[in-house]
Amino acid sequence: MSQTVYTNYWQNRIGNIRKEHGSYKTEEEAIAGIKAWWELHKENHKHVQYNRTNSGALEIVYDDKNYVYRIEKRTIEGALPKRTYRLKKAGEVESLRGKYNLNKESFLFDELPEPIRDRLILAMADINKARAHVYDSEGRLIRGLEEKVILKSNASFKNKIPNLNI
Repeated sequence: MSQTVYTNYWQNRIGNIRKEHGSYKTEEEAIAGIKAWWELHKENHKHVQYNRTNSGALEIVYDDKNYVYRIEKRTIEGALPKRTYRLKKAGEVESLRGKYNLNKESFLFDELPEPIRDRLILAMADINKARAHVYDSEGRLIRGLEEKVILKSNASFKNKIPNLNI
C-alpha cells in the first residue's frame, strides 16, 4: 500500500551535505519535527523564512541561506516507522550501558525524562532511529550508539617510553 509522506532533510549547501531527519503524515507535523529539534538543541532562530520551491518542496531558511531544512512530499510503500515504544527494563538498560561503556554524562533514550523522549520522537519520527544514539542529559545527540569512540594517540608520549624489549 503506497502513501504520501513529508520528509525532512537538513541541507548544508556549502558542503553539499544532505541529511534525512524523518518522515511524517503531514507537512505541519514535519515543521513541528524541525521545531522540536531546535528546542532540544536550544536553538532560537529569529529570522526564519518559509519558501515554497517550484517543485513544491517547502524550504525553511534560518540564519543563513546556506543552511536550510527542506520538506519534500513523496510516495512510499508500506507504513511509516513506529513512534510508539515501551521503556526497557532497568536490567536491559544497565546491560546496554555496560556493553557500550557509557559514562555518567551519557544516556540511552530509555533513561531520558519523558518530555525529552517525546520531543526526540517528534524530531526523528522513528523509535529505532531515536534508540540508535547516545544523548546528554538534555537530549542532545552525542554520537551514534554503534559508533566507536576513537582516542587520538599522542605520538610524542609514545616516543618518550623506553624500549623494554628484554
